[in-house]
Amino acid sequence: MIQPLIINVLNYHLDGYGHVNNARYLEFLEAARWHFFQQHGLQDTLRQANLVVSRADIRYRRAACLNDLLHIHSQISSVQSRQIVLQQPILFADTNQVCMQAEITLMPTTADGKVFRLPENLLNHFAQLIHIP
Repeated sequence: MIQPLIINVLNYHLDGYGHVNNARYLEFLEAARWHFFQQHGLQDTLRQANLVVSRADIRYRRAACLNDLLHIHSQISSVQSRQIVLQQPILFADTNQVCMQAEITLMPTTADGKVFRLPENLLNHFAQLIHIP
């Protein structure tokens, strides 16, 4: 069972309004993706794919504030030769209510930033993770 990344909201996560700054959520999501990939033992696979975010659809539902405990889940929802799509909900640990929901599209790139098709073995490796919580 893959565990969510747990974030305790700290003072430096907050903006002037006292809630998590929207840019911080992107950092939380990035950390949660690495957490997900590490739990699946994909560090070497990621070196071959060099995945970059090409799209982020973020739906904010409730503001996270100081000392909120957040659970960030990551789940692959689709895999194609040139993109991997993940669902990443952030939930409040105490109520299980949705703080925000993100759909993140990743694309494999070469060292010089060109998009390429995932080789069949990598494609199959990521496809095996579709909908594994």
